[in-house]
Amino acid sequence: MKLEMEEKPELKILKHIQSDVSLMKQKIIIIEEEVDAISGDMHEVRPEFIKKIQSIEREGRFHSFKNIDELRKAIEA
Repeated sequence: MKLEMEEKPELKILKHIQSDVSLMKQKIIIIEEEVDAISGDMHEVRPEFIKKIQSIEREGRFHSFKNIDELRKAIEA
């Protein structure tokens, strides 16, 4: 009677598949985290800015501002 010390080929394949699936799960988690971070960085345009752009398009002129605070004051006024 001979003792079998080697794994069966099917078992080796299954272990390899299991390892690959585990690695893929880890990669997917990393990708999801990166997508969430990118998504969190993206902001929608505030409605006030859209209204200001529409008024600029209607009036056909644009006023330059020294800084963002001046622009905000003009938008919110």
